[in-house]
Amino acid sequence: MKNIIKKIIIVCLGLFLLLYIVLTLVFPNRMISIIGFRTFIVISPSMEPEIMVYDMILITDMDEIELQKGDVITFQAYIPELGDYSYVTHYIADIEENNNEVIYKTQGANREENDFDEWTDKNGTPVDITFNDIEGVYQFTVPLLGPFIHRMQDPIFIGLLVINGIIIYFLYKVSCQYIKSKKNEKKEII
Repeated sequence: MKNIIKKIIIVCLGLFLLLYIVLTLVFPNRMISIIGFRTFIVISPSMEPEIMVYDMILITDMDEIELQKGDVITFQAYIPELGDYSYVTHYIADIEENNNEVIYKTQGANREENDFDEWTDKNGTPVDITFNDIEGVYQFTVPLLGPFIHRMQDPIFIGLLVINGIIIYFLYKVSCQYIKSKKNEKKEII
């Protein structure tokens, strides 16, 4: 009975992991609305030592009224060094209201108080972070999982992994057949 329960748990976890991987590849921007959370791999040291480079973070959806100063949020912003929009995870350092719109002033972990991030669009025009820019609120970290996840997103690596799995499977089958034939030879000799 215990073995059946273990197998059911393993199959359920495997199916959930497979579903998560497929959803991540097919609907990455809708993960929170579909399953309630989303993961990111940290590529910048801006939140060290609390969140390290290559850590995987998990964020969840939230209501705007729940956000407060000190929360760690993930939001989309233009990153000039990348030349594109990307997700950033920083503290809410202050919350201001401007023309009936709530503005979230953010900053990394190693900034002085009131030394807020200054975000721009791709044309260099200053922009404010609003609730519409926020993807979710930080929940926890899984340390050093980034390199593994990054490799799992590489089609060449996945192809090599599949090929190696097939080779190992055939080697296992051949060795089992060889052992079986040797046992049969011993039985015939005796």
